[in-house]
Amino acid sequence: MNVSHYFKKNTIFRQILIAVLSPALILFLALFGYSLFARLNDAVQSQNELATRIAENIASVSELAIISGSDAQLLDIMASALDSDITSITIFNAESGHHLILNNNQSNSIDHNEITVPIIQHSIPLADSITGENISEVEEKTIGTVSIKQSRDKLLKLQRQIIKVSSFIAFISILVCICFAWFISRRFSQPLAEIISLTKNITAGNFYKQIRNIKPGELGELQSHVNNMARSIEKQQQELKDNLQNLLQAKEEADKANLAKSQFLATMTHELRTPLNGALGMMQLLSNTQLNAEQNHYLLIARESSELLLNIVNNILDFSEIEKGELQLQEKYFDINAIFDNLLTPLSYEAKKKGLEFTAHIDPQLKDINVLGDDVRIRQILLNLVANAVKFTPQGSVTIGLNALQLTGKQATLELKVTDTGIGISEKDQQIIFDSFRQADGSHRRKYGGSGLGLAIVRRLCDLMNADISLTSTENKGSAFTIRWSCPYQISSDLEHHTLQEETLLAGKTVLIVEDNPINQLLVSKILRRWGMTTVTTDNGAEALIAIEKQRFDIILMDLQMPVMDGFEATQAIRRHAQYRHTPIIALTANNFKDDSDYCFRVGMNDFLSKPVSLTNLKEKIRFWLSKSLGTSLSESVDKGPE
Repeated sequence: MNVSHYFKKNTIFRQILIAVLSPALILFLALFGYSLFARLNDAVQSQNELATRIAENIASVSELAIISGSDAQLLDIMASALDSDITSITIFNAESGHHLILNNNQSNSIDHNEITVPIIQHSIPLADSITGENISEVEEKTIGTVSIKQSRDKLLKLQRQIIKVSSFIAFISILVCICFAWFISRRFSQPLAEIISLTKNITAGNFYKQIRNIKPGELGELQSHVNNMARSIEKQQQELKDNLQNLLQAKEEADKANLAKSQFLATMTHELRTPLNGALGMMQLLSNTQLNAEQNHYLLIARESSELLLNIVNNILDFSEIEKGELQLQEKYFDINAIFDNLLTPLSYEAKKKGLEFTAHIDPQLKDINVLGDDVRIRQILLNLVANAVKFTPQGSVTIGLNALQLTGKQATLELKVTDTGIGISEKDQQIIFDSFRQADGSHRRKYGGSGLGLAIVRRLCDLMNADISLTSTENKGSAFTIRWSCPYQISSDLEHHTLQEETLLAGKTVLIVEDNPINQLLVSKILRRWGMTTVTTDNGAEALIAIEKQRFDIILMDLQMPVMDGFEATQAIRRHAQYRHTPIIALTANNFKDDSDYCFRVGMNDFLSKPVSLTNLKEKIRFWLSKSLGTSLSESVDKGPE
């Protein structure tokens, strides 16, 4: 048994031991002190009484000797009373004023106690024999004193003996008390210690240990309850492990399903964006040719339908990225006025076909302002809000307003507001209008169509921009969506584009186009040649490696998913050539997932563009990377993008 364990600070045993011993010891010490004091005082009183009786005896027998004046008789009396405790006896004769002293030569004690008693002369009362009356007065007279000096040695010896015996009895009593307290403390603390040990095992996950020795009474009940608790926790733990195993299995299946979904989205993205890129690109080229009014009208309808399909694809893919937390803003300074350009034209035609009044207004304060933000996402927000407004407004008007609430220093507070006179949204449905795949009324989907993702994506994009979005709506009267956000800004003169320098920079540069789709090859080649650039096309990465051996290229546009050798492997192989270690390589792909873009940068690509590619964005990226490789100052005016 580890005794030291019981005396650790704040142990139950120690606290119970202290609780039991403290009152018992206090009471015992009080009684012991009182008893010892009383016995010592009794010893003193006993010695004093003994000395007083001796003195009184001497005084009573010395009365006649003093009256007769016989000192010899007095000495005999004194000698007979002298013993080892009496150090000296003194008799004082009051009649003669004489002191008679007898010392005990055998006593060397210097500590003594002196007792003095008077010697009284007693008269014998005489009574009349006939009448019985006293015929003489009884008179007592002090004729001397007897003084005795008694040694205290015997008293001190007796007191020491009393202290020793009392101390021994006290020691035995305290020892018995401690043993009893120890027993009581062990009786109470051991079950509690077993409970503590069991709870520690439970905490450590050892549920198989139980308290075997169940005590009677309340502590035994507590031990039984703790055992039951341990068994219950063990059972719950096993159930939790089983549930966790089921959850892990379900998670694994969900991960597989999610992977399958991601692979499906990636495949469908590639399959949808690739033809869309060709269609929209050719439409952009066609719009720059000589067309009559009817052809322009048909072309506009085709572009509108293609862009609507592209917007649905983008919404689905963006929602998938937002759910995974992978969507990130690509911020740069851009002309805030340009967000209305071309974007609202197809929607304005749709509004006019429905007989709606379509109005767009930009605050004059924003005329020469460039703001920092993701212009693509802001356009996406605007497109979703305006498309919904046109869709759900059977008559009346749709109004778009962009206002500067505050321009202070280099910080702008902007407000984008889209107002319509459409069917409106009830207060109940306003709580769910921003949920995914939800519309205010299920019947609206049948009547108006749509995926129900537009507003959900708007809300999540606003969260990414730290923008506040609010809705004010009255059923059958219309709705107003308001977005407010703050961003840095600067005067547009700081970001003037140098068109002449751009054309000079691009002219004569050689571009390698690595693309397996012949339509996209044709499209990109024609666009780049229009900008004065020389192009070479290859169908896969393996052909690209052969092409770079034959001639030097200034920039490379690389698709990702290709037969024989994909774009990732081709980029790594190109980077191993010393002369192409710093040549700009831009991913030009239908894949639009963050994992793909991150991997592009890891294998050595410089930038990432998702199909369908805006001609403006493509030109900006090519100009930026060429200007950077040539060290021109034009690179300062373009968003740098990740490297």
